[in-house]
Amino acid sequence: TVNGIHTFNSLPLPMASFHTKRMCILLLGLLLIPTTLTSAFNFQPTSQSNKKATTLPKPDPQNPERYIPPSTYSSTKLYAPTDTLVRAGPLPFLIRLVQSDKYEQAVLKYMYDSKTSDLKNAQGNMDWFFKAPDVWVEQKMLEQQGKREVYDYGKDPEPLRLVLSLVWASCVAGLGGRVAWQLIHGNRNLF
Repeated sequence: TVNGIHTFNSLPLPMASFHTKRMCILLLGLLLIPTTLTSAFNFQPTSQSNKKATTLPKPDPQNPERYIPPSTYSSTKLYAPTDTLVRAGPLPFLIRLVQSDKYEQAVLKYMYDSKTSDLKNAQGNMDWFFKAPDVWVEQKMLEQQGKREVYDYGKDPEPLRLVLSLVWASCVAGLGGRVAWQLIHGNRNLF
């Protein structure tokens, strides 16, 4: 209290409540925008016909480190790199963009080793492998021992998770932008 006026960070209380109201309206807006966007897009699982390939990849006879894709395989059947970013984060996304051949060969190798023709599941497994190999290997080992439920890495992320991730990312980006703005303009008070 200074001269009978209650203060909050040296602002009079009515001014502080104005900033609080403004921040609440901004956060509410950030919450409503993603929900409108997600309802605008139709999040439906892909049909089973898109999911399954008819054959498995084969090892390359000239180079045993590489795998030959099946005749029905096309790199356009892989889900988009942005899906990799949303599902597993920036590291698998960067590997997919920078080392696309390594990524594609890893997916084919997983399909061959696990005897699965589900391209989406193989891709999801390799995304999580590139994200955290030790956690992925532990999960697979515990699944084989029957100590942990088999996780479907190829399933689509839930829309609520996408919305929450977008809200969290926008809050972090806004805070980072605010700090950068204050530092660029020489203000010591970062908030």
